[in-house]
Amino acid sequence: MVLPVVHLLIAIIFGLAPLEVSGTCPYHCLCFLDYTPFTTNCSGLGLDNFPLDVDKKVQWLDLKDNALVTLPNLDRYVALEILELSSNKISTIPANAFRRLTKLKYLDLSNNLFTDWTQVNIRALLQSLIRLKTLKLSQNSLNYFKGRDRSISLESSSLEELHLKACRISEVDGQSLSGLKKLTHLDLSSNPIKWLDDLASPTLKNLDVSFCDIDSMNPNALIKLPSLVSLKLTGNMQFAVNHGNLTSASLQSFDAAYCSLSVPGLYGFPNLTYANLRGNKITYLKDRTFIKNKILVELDLSANEIKDVHPQAFIGSRQLAFVNLSMNSLKGSFPWNTFSTNYNLKTLDLSVNRLESVGNLSILALENLDLSQCQIREIRKDSLTGLPWLMYLNLSRNPLEKIPDDIQSWYLRTLDLSYCRLTTITNDTFKRFPEIVTISLIGNRFTSPFKTYMFEYNDRLGSLKLGDNPWICDCSSQDFKSFWEFLTDYPPKIKQTEQRDIKCLSPESVSGSTWITACYKTWYPYEEPESSSIGLSHYGTALLIMAITVAGIFAVIGAIKHGIKKRLKEEDEEMERERERERRENFETHPRVVFQYRTDFNLDDPESPELRPPRSYERDRGRTDSQLTQPPTYEEAVQMLSASREDVVSREHLSSREDIASASGGGRTQDDSADDGENEASLDLDTGSDSDEEHGAAKPMNNK
Repeated sequence: MVLPVVHLLIAIIFGLAPLEVSGTCPYHCLCFLDYTPFTTNCSGLGLDNFPLDVDKKVQWLDLKDNALVTLPNLDRYVALEILELSSNKISTIPANAFRRLTKLKYLDLSNNLFTDWTQVNIRALLQSLIRLKTLKLSQNSLNYFKGRDRSISLESSSLEELHLKACRISEVDGQSLSGLKKLTHLDLSSNPIKWLDDLASPTLKNLDVSFCDIDSMNPNALIKLPSLVSLKLTGNMQFAVNHGNLTSASLQSFDAAYCSLSVPGLYGFPNLTYANLRGNKITYLKDRTFIKNKILVELDLSANEIKDVHPQAFIGSRQLAFVNLSMNSLKGSFPWNTFSTNYNLKTLDLSVNRLESVGNLSILALENLDLSQCQIREIRKDSLTGLPWLMYLNLSRNPLEKIPDDIQSWYLRTLDLSYCRLTTITNDTFKRFPEIVTISLIGNRFTSPFKTYMFEYNDRLGSLKLGDNPWICDCSSQDFKSFWEFLTDYPPKIKQTEQRDIKCLSPESVSGSTWITACYKTWYPYEEPESSSIGLSHYGTALLIMAITVAGIFAVIGAIKHGIKKRLKEEDEEMERERERERRENFETHPRVVFQYRTDFNLDDPESPELRPPRSYERDRGRTDSQLTQPPTYEEAVQMLSASREDVVSREHLSSREDIASASGGGRTQDDSADDGENEASLDLDTGSDSDEEHGAAKPMNNK
């Protein structure tokens, strides 16, 4: 299912057409038919009718957010596994619409115009979809959910999830789930259900009835749900445990935020690990409130009206790791031993209460403690001794005026003292925080810079936040300059972005200026103002990065262009070599181009071909190679015929003379021989070549 989304994003970003290798795709739809699941996405196109040109091999068909009114027979889509039809105008489903969709696993019909279960044709639908696992009918007006009416009873041996959110269901009976043999998740949220009782399902694990109108439940309402793991009752503003505690031996997660619970009501959930009771009306945690919740890990009791907590309220909950008691009405000092037996408690949130003082809490494994906005005015030096593994302490927004000397926490990493009323610190304030990394003193009342040796025991200090304090900037003070260098020298204790938050309140001449702006000329009289240098540094860095980026872009473009030019040059050279090869082959084989001079002949070879007279060098001197390889002109052809005729006449004359000499039987004189030699020489000069047949015939005659 991830691949279609990836291709869809690619198509949107790069403007690509749908990647369709085979099959048909409706106009304006996105089709991905070259891999599984074969997907067609036609969502949000305003379609009035079902697109019948969808390829029949489609497995995932998305038609949500259209204007479909009716559904045709879908017999041809036998491969369909996911069908999304939410947010349309469908009001009726034909009985045979899904008759052959035996592979369908997911069907979403949410937010359509169904007004009754009979319009969904639920019995026929579930009988046809034998592999359906998820059915969504949310935001339809189904009005009730009863199993006693056999005409609409739900029966399925495959359905696992049923979503009926906001379906105006006001009545639910115990038989409604009896026909769903494998149901694990049921969403009935946002329905006007007032009473929930006798639900029965041996397989149901998650039940969501949040934001309904439930005001109470029978204590045994969950007894017939032996596999129930999660129950959501959030937002049932009138829900209260008035008839005894709910009971479930299997329940692990209970969410009843923003209800009307006056007591936690978790006694009947022995296997509970998570409980959200935020925003209820709980006022008191009595002794052994959570004694039965032995494996409870996370408990949220924030935004209630809790005024008092019994020291033994959490006894027995040995697995508690997170407790949120913020935004309650706790007063005075929190009982020191409240969590002394909760050996796995890591996080405790007591913020936004009225505790006034930090008692000597004893929580062995606690790592995070939030005491912000608690009106704390006093903190004793032994307040943290019972928290040996504390790493994060938030004391912000308390009217604290002093941090006691020698307060200790050997593993504390972060201390938040922002927006208190602190005016001074001493050499021993942070002396016993050897692992401290971050100290926030923002928004206090410090006026003079600290001595650097106040932090000589804090070797790991990496962040000291000092903004929003009324600093008096005495630029001539060496302590002031030393403290600034302590903050900014490597490793810096203050980020460059935080330097602008440290401003001078006085003297008036530099009021509102940052420390470095106010004192730079005094501290560094022979250098440019730091603000300018910082700005130039930033601009220079930005320009350098920009220049490097542009240079990189041009380098890449240049490399691409060079590669293209090199490739084109290689192709041109290859084409030129190919043309040269073709010219050479034509030069050697074309009958009207091939010629050879007599000097290249072997006159003794009887197979030597007959050649035409050689071209005149004087005539060819001004001609190009292409002109030399062209067929002869009309004048050249006439000359060639004339030369051939003279050659024939000469050969006939010579032959007749040889015949006469042979008949006379040696009556040739020396003069005649000389004349013959001259004639032969003349013939050679006139013709320039002889045929192979003439030479071949001459030899036998001479031998004879």
